[in-house]
Amino acid sequence: MPKDGPSSSYKFVWIGGDYNRYAFTTNTDIGYEIKFVPSAYLFVDYVEQTVNAFEMIIAVADNPTGNQIPADPLTELTIQAIFYNFFRPKEHIIVYICDSSDGRQEARFRKFASWYYKNNTADFIKMDARLPDGDQFTLLSGILCKKHPYFSQFVDLFNHLAEADK
Repeated sequence: MPKDGPSSSYKFVWIGGDYNRYAFTTNTDIGYEIKFVPSAYLFVDYVEQTVNAFEMIIAVADNPTGNQIPADPLTELTIQAIFYNFFRPKEHIIVYICDSSDGRQEARFRKFASWYYKNNTADFIKMDARLPDGDQFTLLSGILCKKHPYFSQFVDLFNHLAEADK
């Protein structure tokens, strides 16, 4: 992802609250909420100190037409800008789980991976793990700052999560 975040995006607002919410609306009136839900509990067995971990949730808050949402490059850029706005000031760990409720988890995973690889800098690393979810699989991925003091413990956690699938 670009070091300073994208320069062209939709205007977004910080709503805050327990879930660190942001919101924006596209030119086609699709409303999005981006949340960063505190998730330090994921790391308690791996790191002695509290980790500033957050699950990143990208949700359509309003789709007035009810139709499939069209591809919109500014949506991607806006989500990146929000990510940087939240991530940059601190050593946050961002975790995301691709929603499997509609069977499109693999498409969501590929989209996020393409965003990451298209915009990657040396500052970030992405690790993936598949977690059991009943008869299906949910993809779990984290984006971690390489300079984080507990980086090796995060690698252990993701390796453990991937091993749980086997």
